[in-house]
Amino acid sequence: MKALNDDRRRDAMPGGTVVYEQAHAKVNLLLSVGRLREDGYHDLVSVMQTVSFGDTVRLSACDSGGVTLQCAGVEVPCGAENLAVRAAETFFARTGTALPGLHLTLEKKIPTQAGLGGGSADAAAVLRGLRRICAPDLPYSALEEMGMALGSDVPFCVRGGTAKVLGKGERVLPLPPLPAAWFVLVKPREAYSTAAMYQRIDRERLWESGGCDALESALYSGDLIGVCRAMHNTFERCLPQDSQAPLIVRRLRALGADGAMLSGSGSAVFGVYSDELTAHAALAVLHRDYPDAFLAAPVARAE
Repeated sequence: MKALNDDRRRDAMPGGTVVYEQAHAKVNLLLSVGRLREDGYHDLVSVMQTVSFGDTVRLSACDSGGVTLQCAGVEVPCGAENLAVRAAETFFARTGTALPGLHLTLEKKIPTQAGLGGGSADAAAVLRGLRRICAPDLPYSALEEMGMALGSDVPFCVRGGTAKVLGKGERVLPLPPLPAAWFVLVKPREAYSTAAMYQRIDRERLWESGGCDALESALYSGDLIGVCRAMHNTFERCLPQDSQAPLIVRRLRALGADGAMLSGSGSAVFGVYSDELTAHAALAVLHRDYPDAFLAAPVARAE
């Protein structure tokens, strides 16, 4: 399965322009959480990867009505608290452009409170879509700057691919693409609040200052097994006692995964497979117990 990033559509419709953007989920191949900073953020060292599973965002320019949002699939707030709405408002404020009306439709597939970056991916998709409608010459770097005002994962989600992310998420450094691989994503019923998980790290003083040299080296060598050996996530050290994540990690490995780990602050877990048939077989087994289980491939960086 090859990397996918040519999945945008543009339709001319009476009354305005409609564009579609795919909002790809992300996994953290590495996530090291440092101490809490004076500004309320933690210093992070992360290697992120977008995958070919996600939401679809439809942007429709209207003659009036301001910014409105409709959502199908996973239940999420549809008002001003939704990151997709805030992304549109941020874009208009930062660029000085405006539309009489903008209607957003989210076809949600990414589970919430999963550590898969669903809200951030949607916000980044809105920024990319509005760039296509209103300011096609605007550099992606400008969208990444807007994204930082929305959330730590949004700058990465603007272009995605494989990248090292530092600081509070504002420094996104592209890395060589992940070698051919397949991901099995598994979201158990439990859900974790990202804020609560960070509070656990702070309360138990589980901060780490590790880098990602071994994982970077494996990427530059095209060594998928080396990538899997170097995977690490601080949040695995502060999981609730009744968490299903360790069990799912063990099951993924027993079902042939070359590596398996919690994504982000959880509760989703992912397995990395070098063999597509093995990944499909693992998905079929896990889907019996976990309805929110999905197969995906790496997605290349948007340029």
